[in-house]
Amino acid sequence: MRITTLGSYPKIPADNGPSVRTAIQRFERRSIGLTQLEQTIRDRTHHVIQLAETHRLDVTSDGMIRWNDMFDGVVRDVDNVQSAGLLRFLDNNFYYRHPLVRGRLSFQGGVVRWWLTQAVALSTVPLKAVLPGPFTFLQLSQDDSYHNRQALLDDVVEVLRLEANSLLDTGIQEIQWDEPALAYYPEWNIREVKETLTTLTKNLSVTQSLALYWGSGIHRWIEPLATSGFSRLYLDAVSDTEVVPRLRAEPLPVEVGLGLIDARQVKKESVSELVKQLEPILRVQGESRVWLHPNGGLELLPPDHAEGKVHVLSQVRDAVVTAPRNGGLR
Repeated sequence: MRITTLGSYPKIPADNGPSVRTAIQRFERRSIGLTQLEQTIRDRTHHVIQLAETHRLDVTSDGMIRWNDMFDGVVRDVDNVQSAGLLRFLDNNFYYRHPLVRGRLSFQGGVVRWWLTQAVALSTVPLKAVLPGPFTFLQLSQDDSYHNRQALLDDVVEVLRLEANSLLDTGIQEIQWDEPALAYYPEWNIREVKETLTTLTKNLSVTQSLALYWGSGIHRWIEPLATSGFSRLYLDAVSDTEVVPRLRAEPLPVEVGLGLIDARQVKKESVSELVKQLEPILRVQGESRVWLHPNGGLELLPPDHAEGKVHVLSQVRDAVVTAPRNGGLR
């Protein structure tokens, strides 16, 4: 079994380390310069990567410390879309600046590529890029230009593919496409989604994963998206309790990730209970094809609790590794 985190991480420290939020506020008040702000961001990113190294994560994100929200980097890289007013992000108690489409989308690139190049240089752990999926971009943006859903979706897919292609030589090992809108909203057409995501992933020479979280409709996507070009599916098993029984039933043709670590609650999970939940899934899916991860980004948690969740990941992995010798998995 392998372990990873899904995306964002707190921008404030658990101790007296660098706080990106404070640095941004000071920068906006002209109390510090750009160089000091950049150093603070790098220090915080390095901390996230060091945490992944300490707990021996198999893959990690850079914590998305530079991102204001899940759309920020892509919006910076695409012409004719801008970050607009704050809206509540699904049913969470935090907000994002929704993308506002003002003309035909055109990819310019450079920002996300530079951000990830800096992070790769800091990391000895394989690093992944986290990008918004096309349906989440479509659902959570405002269209003031196309007034044609399919035309906008087609161009969103094109600019996201161009974004992904621009990252291939940065040293990243994986691209994770985040699609919480598929899990949260029930009205999507399964055939359309599968065809669109197959187009999105086609001929990209890097491991690609899909993350579905923060919704109760995840289980309905498991079979259709298991054959849509992804190497693995990261599935929120906290929000959708049907995920675990499905993965116990029969093997899938892709690697599967279980989001059994609750990224929205400070309570620390029981290692022994998590191992019990995982054992039948490991037997059915195969130990080398199962991942454990939080059920979303950890940025919603206080930083000390976020670190505690990462620690649980490594504890569960170590318990699973020793279980066969104690008769647990065999």
